[in-house]
Amino acid sequence: MSNLDAVRARFARNEGLPFADILTEASIRDVLNEHGVQFRDRVFSPVTTIWGFMSQVLSEDHSCRDAVSRIIAHRAANGIAACSPNTASYCNARNRIHTRVLATLAMRTAEELQTSVGDQWKWNGRSVFIVDGSHVSMPDTAENQAAYAQPPTQQPGVGFPLARITVMLSLATGACHDLAIAPYQGKGTGEKTLFRRMYDTLNAGDVVLADALFDDYFIACELCNRGIDLVARAQHARVATRIAESRPDGDLIVWQRPNKPRGMTGEQYRSYPKQLLMRQVTVDARDKNNRAKQFKVITTILARSIDGKQIGDLYERRWDGEVDIRSIKCTMQMDILRCKTPDMVHKEIWTHLLAYNLLRTVMAVAADENGLQPRQVSFKGAKQALTAFAPKIEAARPEDRGPLIDAMLTTIAYHHVGDRPGRWEPRARKRRPKKAVRLMQPRHIAKLPHNRSRWF
Repeated sequence: MSNLDAVRARFARNEGLPFADILTEASIRDVLNEHGVQFRDRVFSPVTTIWGFMSQVLSEDHSCRDAVSRIIAHRAANGIAACSPNTASYCNARNRIHTRVLATLAMRTAEELQTSVGDQWKWNGRSVFIVDGSHVSMPDTAENQAAYAQPPTQQPGVGFPLARITVMLSLATGACHDLAIAPYQGKGTGEKTLFRRMYDTLNAGDVVLADALFDDYFIACELCNRGIDLVARAQHARVATRIAESRPDGDLIVWQRPNKPRGMTGEQYRSYPKQLLMRQVTVDARDKNNRAKQFKVITTILARSIDGKQIGDLYERRWDGEVDIRSIKCTMQMDILRCKTPDMVHKEIWTHLLAYNLLRTVMAVAADENGLQPRQVSFKGAKQALTAFAPKIEAARPEDRGPLIDAMLTTIAYHHVGDRPGRWEPRARKRRPKKAVRLMQPRHIAKLPHNRSRWF
């Protein structure tokens, strides 16, 4: 893991800004030049603004004032004249950053981490990517409502705009390699449609791990044409499906091409083969207290060298993707966004993913030094340790940072993820919410004088 060793060597040169040892100024400038971004020499340059934006999404406060205060503290600690505490210049600088710059930095960080890991962290020497979807909420502004409307079950002006996201996560490292975003509902906003936008992120030989939604004939064909394998839970039995060969490690089945979907042209439909050879594995989950005693997994992996148990065990690791999404939305506090325009919403999402991938890189270094796998390290514990050590590392002299870095990596590696197979918890809360009247009118209408008596 030479690349991880190189990252570890850079820790001692930490400049005090978030992840300045991993996401160096030179790497940021390379991406800016790649996208043709030109900028003037000012206090809030793109480099400083990106570092400040990351400190903002990592902070529990999440406010622009907190981010500007951190930048002022960094400048004062390095003998540089402090800038104004007014947040206007910082907010304008965030608006000037191109979304594609943040997206490229986030995706490149994940790609570099993936190329750094050894085969012992991969599945049969292959890169596996979990694909799953979720949604995020954002402030109720006119711009956000126009781009991402609220759910139709809510009264106009009462709900909040929702965006659907689909992410591609590395099974080995947990890093997010790509993301697609769309309105919560409407044509072309489904998870499968968003997944198709991310095909170019995958390489031949990769494996896609997904839930029953992706038990889809056309997606399986599209991935096979790119040399990519699919592992997904079988959603239902198909009509006219026949068993071509019964094997101890799973049956080889022949899928018949289904009817033409709505929205697909006849030419596109005829480009798919009439039959597709798949493999179906029965997974026995009776000893793990799951809701289903048995379920079936379909895959395009036909090689006898990979037995049915390996396929079943791989699918059961799909739940790691659910935990990763929870880490991004809850631990990173991305479930409720704060930006008031769609363009800034996209930037906020990609900045969260950039900080998330950089934190995953630090976790990989800590795991490598302590003989662990990244999946064994607690994400929340790593974030807490990094937040606690960051000010001390910044204040220390360069020659004194080594022991602090060692202590931080040891602390990160100490907090393991619990091994709780078959854990089941009721999806309900025991703690009662505080009694409060629900706002059933748009806020600007509720504040009118003749409506105040309803809410006070």
